[in-house]
Amino acid sequence: MAHHLFAVLVRATATVTTIDAHLAKPMRLVARAHRIDGYRLGGQVTGAWDPDYDPAADPNNWHPCSACGGTTRVDGAECRACVDAVEAGRRPGTVVPWSYTDWARYPGDIVALPRLLHPGWRFPPGRTPVAWVDLAGVVWLGTDEAILTGTDTGAVPPRLLGVFHDLVAGRRDPDPTAPPAGRRHIPADRSVPWRHPGRPRRPRVRFEPADWSVAVVDAHS
Repeated sequence: MAHHLFAVLVRATATVTTIDAHLAKPMRLVARAHRIDGYRLGGQVTGAWDPDYDPAADPNNWHPCSACGGTTRVDGAECRACVDAVEAGRRPGTVVPWSYTDWARYPGDIVALPRLLHPGWRFPPGRTPVAWVDLAGVVWLGTDEAILTGTDTGAVPPRLLGVFHDLVAGRRDPDPTAPPAGRRHIPADRSVPWRHPGRPRRPRVRFEPADWSVAVVDAHS
């Protein structure tokens, strides 16, 4: 199973509790193309854009040892399953699940878009996304080979810079919605020719980066 880091645009109101609802629509575009089998926030790339974060050091990932029930003792002897807890900085009698599927979701995997738009922003080396996803579509960033070969420097890819420029300039609509259907008005006097006014245009809304965040998504295929 291959895992890929996707950057997915979501509303700034998204939290680790509500993120699934925010990801559903944009990620459906990728799933429909049969490019991935599934996805989740963080997953194998939990904390990818926060070099100071270690899932094993997060107390939210410390679970009571199943071998000793958290007592640190088995048949009167020291429990070998959680013997490293204190040395590793964990509470005694705790372990860290080996599978990322049991890790707690990390709030740092939802990053405010203005951080990425800052001229000095760089991804941690090897953690550049392979794709950008929003409701305007999917943009493949051409970073796969560099990530696989270990030559990814973390510089923002040119294609992603193009996406950022289009967003800020209003040339990319990340949340297209159909205008409300208006009720057709027919004059009471049928002798007066009636002309359809045409489909009303949706008022153009200026894109505000502060209204958006970017989710670190582990997409697997």
